[in-house]
Amino acid sequence: MDIMIAGAGTVGYSLAQTLSHKHNVIVVDKETQTLNRLDDDIDVMTLLGDIEDPQTFQKSNIGSLDLFIAVTDSDEANLLSTLIIDDVMHVKKKIIRLKNAYFEKGAVLTKLAVDEAVFPDDLTAQKVSALFDFPKANNVKVFIHTEHKLISVRVQNSEGLNYRVEDFTRDSVVVMGIEREKSFFVPKPTDAVLMNDLVYFFGSSEQIETMADKLNTQMPSSIKRVAIFGANPLAQKIAKALLHKNLEIKIIDKNRTYCKTASECLQDEVTVIHSAYEDHSLFEKAGLKNSDMIIAAGLDDEKNIVKCIEAKEYGIEKVVSINNDKSYYNLMHKLGIIVVRGSKAGAYYAILEKIASSSIIAQRHYCGRKAVLFMRKINPNSPLIGKTLKTDKKQNRSLFLLREDTIHSCNDMLRLLEGDTVLISGKTEQEDELKKWIYTL
Repeated sequence: MDIMIAGAGTVGYSLAQTLSHKHNVIVVDKETQTLNRLDDDIDVMTLLGDIEDPQTFQKSNIGSLDLFIAVTDSDEANLLSTLIIDDVMHVKKKIIRLKNAYFEKGAVLTKLAVDEAVFPDDLTAQKVSALFDFPKANNVKVFIHTEHKLISVRVQNSEGLNYRVEDFTRDSVVVMGIEREKSFFVPKPTDAVLMNDLVYFFGSSEQIETMADKLNTQMPSSIKRVAIFGANPLAQKIAKALLHKNLEIKIIDKNRTYCKTASECLQDEVTVIHSAYEDHSLFEKAGLKNSDMIIAAGLDDEKNIVKCIEAKEYGIEKVVSINNDKSYYNLMHKLGIIVVRGSKAGAYYAILEKIASSSIIAQRHYCGRKAVLFMRKINPNSPLIGKTLKTDKKQNRSLFLLREDTIHSCNDMLRLLEGDTVLISGKTEQEDELKKWIYTL
C-alpha cells in the first residue's frame, strides 16, 4: 500500500518503522530535525511541511493514497489535514488519532469522511477499568464479535500447584497461550501450569474468574481503595472511568494546575492530594499503604515503574503502570507489575489493528505483542456457510470455532454455520501466515 503518515513524533515514528517493512510510506512533519532522524533510521520518504497547509501535500506530486494516517498531538491539525488531503489527492482510507472524546459521538468525523478514529486516552481508561471487574487479571481484552474475553492471569498460588492445561478446558473456556520466562508459547493439553506463568484464557469471563481464584491467591478478590499517581488529563480520565464503581479514590500530583483541574473534572468525588510524586512518606502519611491497588499514571515510564516497586514493598500486590515504552515490558512482567498501554503506545497498537482488520476480520495483539489473534465472523450470506473448516495442525498455534457460547476444537471437521466465529492465534512472527490462513478460508 501507499501510506502517508502526518506527524513524525513517537506514534508516527513507530508506525513508520513497522509499516515500512511491507508498504511504501511517506511521513510529513514540519520539524526538520524530526524528519532527519527518520531518514537516518528508516527507509521511508519524508516531506517537510505543515499538514494544515494545502501546499505541503501539493508539492508531493502524489495523485492517490491507499491510506492517510494523522497522528500529531493536535486534534485540530489531524482533523483539518483529513479535509485538506481529500482536496489535493484521492485517498481510499483515513485513520486519525484524537484526544477529545467529543468527536467520537459528534458528526464531525462523518462529515470529514474519516473511516477510523482512535481515542487512546479512552482506550487506556477502559483497560484500567476492566481490571476492577476482574481483580485477579493482568489484562482484559474485549472483542466486537463476541462477549467472550481474552483474560491473562498470573499464577501465584503459595500452596503449590498440580495443574495441567487440560484442567482449565471447558465448553466455554480455552487456554490460548502461556508466557513463561519472557517467552510466549501455545501449550499442549498435557503441559503443566507452573508458578509465575502468565496464562491467557479465552472464553466466558465468569468461568475464567473462577479459574483465576485457583491460580492466584495473592491478588485481592475485590478492590475498594485505589491510589492514582498522576493528575494529568489521562489520569483524570482513568479516575472518571472508575467513579461508578463505588471506590475510595485518591489522586496524587505535584502539579498544582493538574490537581485543580482534577478536582473540577471529578467534582470532588475523589481525594486530590497536592504533593511531590517522589514523596515516599505519602504511603504512611496519606494512608496509601492501605490501598488495594496502585495506578502509576504519570508522564514518565521510569518513575511509574519505581512507584509500583515502592508500592509492592508496602505489601500492595495489585500495581499498574501506564507505559509507552515497549522495551520495559519484560522488566515489568518480571517485577509483577501489570502493564497498561499509555496514550502513545495505545494509539500505535490501535492503528495497526485497524489497518489489519476489516468488517468481518478482527486482529488483536497481546502478550506485549509477542502473540497475535485473528477472529473471523461468519455473517449472513457469507460464501463460507456450509463449507468445511480447514484444519490446521501446525505447531505453536491455537485454532478454535466459537458457536454461540461454546468453543469447539478444530481437530474435527466442522461445517461453518451463520453466526460462527473462527479464531486462530499464535506468535507474532507467524502473523503473515495466520492472516493469510484466515483470509483464505
